[in-house]
Amino acid sequence: MNFRQWIPSATLAATLFLVSCSATQARINDNEELFSSYSPDVQAIIKSNRIDRGFDTTQVYLSFGNADRTESRDGQEIWYYHKTESQQVKEEKSAGEYRDDMTAYESAIRQGRNVKEPSMYRVYSLYRTRVERMVCFESNRVVSWDQPDEMWLDDWHR
Repeated sequence: MNFRQWIPSATLAATLFLVSCSATQARINDNEELFSSYSPDVQAIIKSNRIDRGFDTTQVYLSFGNADRTESRDGQEIWYYHKTESQQVKEEKSAGEYRDDMTAYESAIRQGRNVKEPSMYRVYSLYRTRVERMVCFESNRVVSWDQPDEMWLDDWHR
């Protein structure tokens, strides 16, 4: 009988926030003259990794970076930003599989090889991708944006 245990990533959210802020600053540094032409309010919004209605595509790029996917629909251009999430899965091996691993281990020890004792569990990563945010433009200006709670592009997979 197998069981699964999900092992969460503890500091993932904090790390992603710091990475996104440093990436935003790098984009600002690369476009310093353009960035300095914006009002202090717009600059503050971009630096805080946010956008506002009326922002143009360059301002959105400075804040969020390149979209992972774009789509044109009903006179709007939609930019999608994705986030890949991962989970570690710990699953108990079958008795036969564990016995086979132990037999191979014991054989290696008898041959004088330095090998790690097998575990009763296998651990592997599963991945899935969700839409982190969507930005809608009309005439090159932001008209709306959303951060959907549960918009997944795929199911958990290896």
